Amino acid sequence: MSSSLTFNIRLLHEDDHDQVLSLLLNSFFKDEPITQCLQITETLQFAKNIIKDCLQDQCSFVAFNTETNQIVAICLNEIKHKNQRNETIQSDEKLGFLFQLFADVHKNLNIFEKLNAHTLLHVFIISVDKRARGHGLASRLIEKSIEYAKELEIAGAFAEATNLISLKCFKQQKFDVLDELIYMNYDSKRLANLNDENHDRCYLVARKF
Repeated sequence: MSSSLTFNIRLLHEDDHDQVLSLLLNSFFKDEPITQCLQITETLQFAKNIIKDCLQDQCSFVAFNTETNQIVAICLNEIKHKNQRNETIQSDEKLGFLFQLFADVHKNLNIFEKLNAHTLLHVFIISVDKRARGHGLASRLIEKSIEYAKELEIAGAFAEATNLISLKCFKQQKFDVLDELIYMNYDSKRLANLNDENHDRCYLVARKF
């Protein structure tokens, strides 16, 4: 029974690369409403680059089934510094559009000034396999990421929550909504399908430790 499943959480390791890649390709990109809406298909190299960057920062976490050791959920994080240049040039136009959208969620405020911080944890991607949902893994992964960031003396964290379910997980971990971007107002043609209240906007969320 699914209720008897148990999961543990640990830091992302290099040996996790293939499992995390599979989860990104077969769960995150296929299930995330905004990537579905944009019909993003050129995901392999993008996913590999994400994993490479997150392994370098050594602050991402995975949840795994204790019986099978199979990774069922991921929280991919980056350490961001004030005045750091963000290289978001993407060869795929659709990915470029998505990154520009995320950048525009920040256009009304400087997150580092808002939190009075020089270093922040960026919770970049959270994904939970369908078979492991309903166990609060997303919230637990965020909690573990926060605990670890505190150990590293990082001052706070932020994220772009792309739907209401994601937002609820961040609110459980005491993140506040600092701004939001309504998809239909941003691009009524390309994002026309994102009109359901559960995934009609992107929220900029953050908390200070």
